[in-house]
Amino acid sequence: MVDTNNPTITTIIKGREVPGTIIDGGLGVNVISQRTCHTLGIREWEPCLFWLRMADTSLVRPTGLIWDLEVIIGGHTFLISVMVLQLNARGLTHCC
Repeated sequence: MVDTNNPTITTIIKGREVPGTIIDGGLGVNVISQRTCHTLGIREWEPCLFWLRMADTSLVRPTGLIWDLEVIIGGHTFLISVMVLQLNARGLTHCC
């Protein structure tokens, strides 16, 4: 089921517009897909040595961490830390 009420906005990362960015103030972490990173020209990140427990209780190991990624929202610049996740056609690649 798709939540059609998620607020989305256009952000700017690495000088490129990223439309449909989902804003969720209740997130414990910020995430970006590995595919989006490659599209934006982000090819390097730090290794991630831990697992995330997702809302469905599954475990996911992030591909990496990006510290202080510059994101522009409504003309305001924010430096955020994000976890890079590998997605497949069905969603996240789960461990268990």
